[in-house]
Amino acid sequence: MVRKIALFNHKGGVSKTTTTFNLGWMLASKGKKVILVDTDPQCNLSGMVLGFSTKQELEKIYGESAKGKILNIKAGLAPAFESQPREIEAVNCVPIEGQDGLFLLPGHVGLAEYEVTLGLAQELSASIQTLKNLPGSISYLLDKTATKYSADYILIDMSPSLSSINQNLLMTSDFFILPTIPDFFQ
Repeated sequence: MVRKIALFNHKGGVSKTTTTFNLGWMLASKGKKVILVDTDPQCNLSGMVLGFSTKQELEKIYGESAKGKILNIKAGLAPAFESQPREIEAVNCVPIEGQDGLFLLPGHVGLAEYEVTLGLAQELSASIQTLKNLPGSISYLLDKTATKYSADYILIDMSPSLSSINQNLLMTSDFFILPTIPDFFQ
C-alpha cells in the first residue's frame, strides 16, 4: 500500500520543493517507486523536473496536444470538479531522467480554480448530495495513479497556504513533513 507524505509549511522559501525532490530521489535510489506530486499552482516542482525549455514541451503537459490525455493534476481531477460524466483515471506521470522508479505527477496553474468548489464541498457535502464526492477525489486520483505505477510512496509538494486543497491533502496523507529554516519570521 502506498504511503502518502505531504510536505507543507505556510511560509514560502523553506525548501518544500527541494526537499520533496531530494527525498524522492533518495527513496528511488533505495529501490522504492516514488511519485512526486506538484499541488502548488506555481508549479515549481514541475518546472524544476521538466525544465520547460521549449513551447513543445509545455504543450505536451498543458497544451492542445494534451487534450484527451491525463497528463497533469488538473486534468486528472477534471471529471469530479468540472462535472464530466466519466470516472477519474490515473495520471500519466513523467519518468524522471537519471533515477529509475521516480515519477512526476505534474502540477497545473489552474488547480487553484478548484479551491472554492472544494471548500464549499468540504463544508456542505453532508447537505448537498452533488458535492459529496469532491473531498475524496484528490485522494482517489492519487491512489489510482499509485496503483498504476506500483508506487511505494507519494510525496506531495504543497503550496504555502491554508487552502482547501492543502487542508484536504493534509487530512488524507499518512504523514506530513514540515520543512523549516532558522528564520526570524518562522
